[in-house]
Amino acid sequence: MPPKTQREREAEQRQLKLDRIQEQVDEGSLVIRKMTDDERAKFETTRAERPQSANAKRRSRTPRKAARPLPPVPKTT
Repeated sequence: MPPKTQREREAEQRQLKLDRIQEQVDEGSLVIRKMTDDERAKFETTRAERPQSANAKRRSRTPRKAARPLPPVPKTT
């Protein structure tokens, strides 16, 4: 059997996590509930302030300062 690709390994890890969550729900140690209207309103304002995509924040950064030039190399004769 050929080795798994990175995507396959990530999908397997994700499925294991989802299975663990389902086990916790089934045994009652984890409860998943709907958000209340108050919670939704509270987090919606925070969500609106965030950039639209994960890379939007990265794109809006100011560029790094230029690195200092290297000192001259001494001549050896």
